[in-house]
Amino acid sequence: MKTFLNNMKEGFVDAQNMLLEGNYKPFLAPVIIVVALYFGIGYLNDNANQKVSDVRNRVEAQKAEIANEQEYKLSKKKYDSLVVLLPPNDRKNEWLLGEMLAIFEQNKIVPTRTGKHNLEDTDIFTLSSVTYDFELDFMELGKLVESIENSEKFLRISELLMTKMEGGLGRIKTTMRVNTIFINENRAVAGAKKGGK
Repeated sequence: MKTFLNNMKEGFVDAQNMLLEGNYKPFLAPVIIVVALYFGIGYLNDNANQKVSDVRNRVEAQKAEIANEQEYKLSKKKYDSLVVLLPPNDRKNEWLLGEMLAIFEQNKIVPTRTGKHNLEDTDIFTLSSVTYDFELDFMELGKLVESIENSEKFLRISELLMTKMEGGLGRIKTTMRVNTIFINENRAVAGAKKGGK
């Protein structure tokens, strides 16, 4: 070890003496080689970094594509499970009225007035709604709301107005609007194609 250190020390002293005398030629070739190697390794390193960055970007793009595909499949599954609950498109005029009649019979309620059945078209679906007036107590109203909102079919209460009846202990005058929707398959498919362009 001492010999190696002594040799190194002597080498540095010799190099220092040569530089002091102005003799740069022995150092020129190694310096050029070192500089060339430095720039060559830097260039190769930049290329390697670019390739690694490209591969990383491709991997991220593939991950995003897989995530989008999974999200699409999940949305499609949810849509398919919802469509089963929706009424058939060819019975827009009578389906909601029939479903509500069955729910009223089940709860032993007779509406005092049935409002007009409305159909409102949008691009993808038709909103169907009907309004009912009836007189009942809070317990009956609670059961009726539960029957509608928990129906296996897609029924939703969009409006519920209650007024206390004069002289009718615990009785309330109620106006209720119930909705469902009908999917227009042709428009939905056309809209999906248009959105995908």
